[in-house]
Amino acid sequence: MYRLMFTGDLVTGFQRQEVIDNLAKRLEMSPDKVRKTLFTGSPVEFKTVDDKKAADHWRRDFADDGALLIVLPGDEDTPGGSRYAGADPANTNIEEPTIASTTARLDAVRRRNVAFMKLGAIAALIALVIIVTAWVIG
Repeated sequence: MYRLMFTGDLVTGFQRQEVIDNLAKRLEMSPDKVRKTLFTGSPVEFKTVDDKKAADHWRRDFADDGALLIVLPGDEDTPGGSRYAGADPANTNIEEPTIASTTARLDAVRRRNVAFMKLGAIAALIALVIIVTAWVIG
């Protein structure tokens, strides 16, 4: 058995209202109800599932929507006071954002990266011309 905990943490590149709207669609709830039930300011046990596959499925779905979901073994005690509800790092799965996932969502970042790639290609072409010219002359 696995417990799915939501702490209110978001995936890099997502805004809070965007995540609330995404989760509302996924969970077929109103945005107000999502805000009141999940974004409470303290860890919330979202769901309990029987197998690891289902837990990982929910974790990925939440990550796609911009929310970090922590997967805890169901028999693990949850001591109070911890921001992550007593999560043991060795047994906890948190979806980490990747460069590709962040750039796929942020147009400004994608445009900047394309510009850097073009500048890199131009610099490589100039270096190649200089090398070939030096080789031909020398």
